[in-house]
Amino acid sequence: MRKLYTSLLLLGAFLTSQAQVKKYSTSSGELIFSFADYKINNEQVNTPVRFTCFLHLGVFEHFDFSKNIGLYTGGAIRNVGFTSTSGDTMIKRRNYYIGVPLALKIGNLAEDTYLFGGVEGEFALNYKEKLFVNEEKINKFNVWFSDRTNSFMPSAFIGVNLKGGFNMKFKYYLTDFYNKNFTANNVKIYDNTKSQMFYFSVAMNLRNSTYSSKTTYNKGL
Repeated sequence: MRKLYTSLLLLGAFLTSQAQVKKYSTSSGELIFSFADYKINNEQVNTPVRFTCFLHLGVFEHFDFSKNIGLYTGGAIRNVGFTSTSGDTMIKRRNYYIGVPLALKIGNLAEDTYLFGGVEGEFALNYKEKLFVNEEKINKFNVWFSDRTNSFMPSAFIGVNLKGGFNMKFKYYLTDFYNKNFTANNVKIYDNTKSQMFYFSVAMNLRNSTYSSKTTYNKGL
């Protein structure tokens, strides 16, 4: 992931040296449909789709180097997790994350129609878990900066942005949700688990400012 971050930064520096840069910012919310490849003792556990719309907020800075290529970065807060079911038992868990993405954009940037892809580092803030048996809530708790989960979650993502700001994205987390070294009563309770998350999202990516009409792209790009 560090190599990909570095490559995107070097690409941005090169393009900046070759062209006038159009800069603007956008704000975004997301509807997230999350899943997980969740296994216990190598046995697959059912993980139905988890839908969330709160709290997902992002502010992003865009750097368009030509009509067809650009980068964006920024910051976002998201509620991401997954649900598992086994018999009459269901567990819902999630983290709030602060994330910093870095992405390449390719397409018709003047019309906001482009493909994008990149990487993001997210930092866990608050873990919450709920236990249901026969659809009745039995227990719940939440912990700030919990050791149960990995505090840093790198991910890779791809997506498409359409005219008007409608945005669709697929994201895959590169690290397990749970921290395998976490202990409870001197037992590593997640040591025999796999918890690889991924999600699909839809969003509206709305501009906070417009292009400067006096700025022109370098025709060589």
